[in-house]
Amino acid sequence: MLPPASSPTEPSLRIMQLVSSPTTSGPCVYVLELSRQLRELGHEVTLVARPNSWVAEESRRASFPTILSNQHRFPPSELWRLRSEVNDRGIQLLHTHMSRAHFMGVLLRGLCQVPCVATAHCRKIQAHWSLNNHVIATSRDTEQFHRRYNLVPQRNISTIYCPAPQRLLSDQPTNATLSATHDSLYDARLVRQWRQQWGCSANESMIGVVGEISPAKGQRDLLQAVRILHAAGRPVRLVVVGNHRREYVWELQRQARDLGIGSLVHWAGFSRQVPQLMTALDVYACPSLSESLPLTILEAMSAARPVVATSVGGIPEIIQHRKTGLLVRPSDPAALALAIAEILDRPALAARLGQAAQALVQQEFSPRTQTSKVINLYRQLLTTPKQRLRAA
Repeated sequence: MLPPASSPTEPSLRIMQLVSSPTTSGPCVYVLELSRQLRELGHEVTLVARPNSWVAEESRRASFPTILSNQHRFPPSELWRLRSEVNDRGIQLLHTHMSRAHFMGVLLRGLCQVPCVATAHCRKIQAHWSLNNHVIATSRDTEQFHRRYNLVPQRNISTIYCPAPQRLLSDQPTNATLSATHDSLYDARLVRQWRQQWGCSANESMIGVVGEISPAKGQRDLLQAVRILHAAGRPVRLVVVGNHRREYVWELQRQARDLGIGSLVHWAGFSRQVPQLMTALDVYACPSLSESLPLTILEAMSAARPVVATSVGGIPEIIQHRKTGLLVRPSDPAALALAIAEILDRPALAARLGQAAQALVQQEFSPRTQTSKVINLYRQLLTTPKQRLRAA
């Protein structure tokens, strides 16, 4: 159970966010968005990130106090160094993201006697989960997994959805609106430029997928779906946006060539303008085989794009079939192609799904709404006499 909303007159908090991902990812975007919201609400945030990582660079660009650490547990010198940082900075609470940071967090919790919150961005069986003061699950499906397989007590875990992110944080003005709308994001000139860059002509439809390029994300199935659409005579193109493992991208590019659609797929790489480029798509596809709750779906919904997604993990918690998007079975390229074709053939359906999805995100997934829930949890964990004494 989440605590009631806190009073705006309550004192500010000193929080350390630890994230161990070396590349850009949904958890990294979430950490930065959460940290920005916390700072705007008057709290002090220190980020711990791996050297030369994407999140470390973005943290510095956004002017957050940033500690570089590989977050290795052995040898223990790094653990002692972070313990000193926690004590010297008067950190009141630790919040960890990704496996290496999670393990470091529970060790620091014991050494520094400060509460530790771990956000479960995925579903893994690991020993550290039940050692945290609290676990935040990013979907109800993820919460059920950790309660069942990692034996996290019900009282120590709750679902708080990730907000629709405003990337990149250091590129946003400090008074940026909390819920970007399609109208504020849409720029006809940029849309034309992107579609031309992706090789999309006026009579072609643009399918897009954004995020990590890996086997679990199902891009192989999406390539098969594009082949089915192309073979049926439909003028479609696909843009793939996101960081990637080079060798796996080469495999996918070879697959696209073997399927005869190599010229129809544009590999865009990483982008700082994901919310804006979403507006250049006719349909957003999420073909994942395994997920918690992908932030990129929320970005597509924010931009009022019709979404076709697989019914895995927490996706059905935000995509209601035929209300805020279309759901298909995972590992089924034919079903994926059929759903995409329906959206392309029915502009009224596409518009209705996009508008309903955008309204849902604005009502339920704004950064300020979700951050308030996290702050309420922080304050609940700091209510013991020992923690109140440390916070004074």
